[in-house]
Amino acid sequence: MVTRLINQFLDAIKKRSLFQHHDIKTFILFFVIGIGLNLAIASCTPSNSANAPAQQPQIPKLTVLKMGHQKGMALLNILKAQGSLEKRLQPQGISVTWNEFSSTAPLLEGMGVNAIVFGGGGGTGSVFAQAADKPFVRVAASTSSTRSSAILVLEKSPIKTLADLKGKKVAFAKGSSSQYMILRALGNVGLKYSDITPVFLTPAEALPAFERGDFDAWLIWDPYTAEAERKLPTRLLADNTTVFGDKAATESPAFYYASPDFVRDYPDILQIILQELEKAGVWSRQNYKDSAQLLSKLYKVDVKTMEIVEERGGERKVLAVTGEVLAGLQRMADAFYELKVIPKKIDVSDLKYNWIYEQKS
Repeated sequence: MVTRLINQFLDAIKKRSLFQHHDIKTFILFFVIGIGLNLAIASCTPSNSANAPAQQPQIPKLTVLKMGHQKGMALLNILKAQGSLEKRLQPQGISVTWNEFSSTAPLLEGMGVNAIVFGGGGGTGSVFAQAADKPFVRVAASTSSTRSSAILVLEKSPIKTLADLKGKKVAFAKGSSSQYMILRALGNVGLKYSDITPVFLTPAEALPAFERGDFDAWLIWDPYTAEAERKLPTRLLADNTTVFGDKAATESPAFYYASPDFVRDYPDILQIILQELEKAGVWSRQNYKDSAQLLSKLYKVDVKTMEIVEERGGERKVLAVTGEVLAGLQRMADAFYELKVIPKKIDVSDLKYNWIYEQKS
């Protein structure tokens, strides 16, 4: 084929009498040599085609780990008080900073603007954040005690049952686990969310307002529950077990969260954080009075109150994000969508928002 093309080329040149015969042979020789050199150079040149492997951007060394915490996520607060995470990461040249948030919704907002890369809180906040397309990942689940959340009224209140909440002002933190708890509590007695007047207050704002009688009932979690019970004449209207029954541990789960970039770039550091949380859980179960001492200083709550919280704190295990846990969270998300509390229907099992945690020693 190549020979035929060269001969055709030679004939064309002869017809046009462009060169003498010996000049034609010389020209052809250089022509063929040139083609060969071009092919050889091309074969040695790196290809820019789509098949060439893309160069991976280099991950910067982590020097500061930005942690978030809130009252009610005991293991994170024990970790902060003991300084065990700092000790574990110091050999790698990583320091740790801590930012406190009032509830899960602002914690995940902080994660979205890179104020923190790891934190923990109720699952309800993650439903609101996912519905708003906020960036976060559920990296582990947390067990909770049956008294981790409660519905309180003042002792003098005429409210005796959940059914008596109809037409009343009920306070809770917006986007918190308490918002889902009141929804389920009302449903258990045939009431709707529209049957109450929600009063959105942070725990710190709600305590003095509760004492003044600015609202009729308060949904809150420990240590605020124990603090209110010790400081004020209160009555327990319901708790996790009353509302959720034997599924209390999975129907309103708490989670540990991390930013997507942190999960992608530093999975080894993420494993270290979860391992240290597990150690804190074991320590707090075996030494609840010592744990109460640590947390009382951090929360600025008296030791007696914290001993109540720690004694009823439950197992406090760090668990994988499983289908069972996410099933409870999906029921929560569906309920909020039906009420138009969130703007769209979401799939909480979307892998974009969940990380499979495998324990490594």
